[in-house]
Amino acid sequence: MSNSDEPSLSVWPYVGYYTLTMVALTVALGVLVVVIPTLSKEFGKAAGFAISFGSANVALYKFVRRNGRLFSRREYWTIVMLSTLAAFLISAPLGWLAIVGETKQNDLSGVPLTVWVGGVLFAFLLTFGLNAAWYSSRFGKTLLKAELARRARTDSEAFR
Repeated sequence: MSNSDEPSLSVWPYVGYYTLTMVALTVALGVLVVVIPTLSKEFGKAAGFAISFGSANVALYKFVRRNGRLFSRREYWTIVMLSTLAAFLISAPLGWLAIVGETKQNDLSGVPLTVWVGGVLFAFLLTFGLNAAWYSSRFGKTLLKAELARRARTDSEAFR
């Protein structure tokens, strides 16, 4: 993350990139599971991590590409929180559909409300932690280094 004195930028476009990528990857995974049903067991648990990573990576790449820097501290926490809320709002209906489908097979009426609330809170905190990790400077430094090298090559070509 940058400690520069640059003014803070709006992170809304990058939350949009995150959301669009998340929807696209979720639809792609859904189509893949329909085409190859055996993948649902293999990819079921890791798919959420891959979708979250891919979405955050696209948003981070777009930010670095446009601005030539990493997020400031304020921008970082803002995009982590907004991306988490976006992921939660996209995942909530999908989770509800999965629960409705499971209710048809098994009776879930005996599950206490605290278990449901705990599950939702755990999912929210897990998504928050994943977004915080994916947007971190650990991944961002690699993207920034590649972008600055690309810009240097492009700028130096004019002098050759």
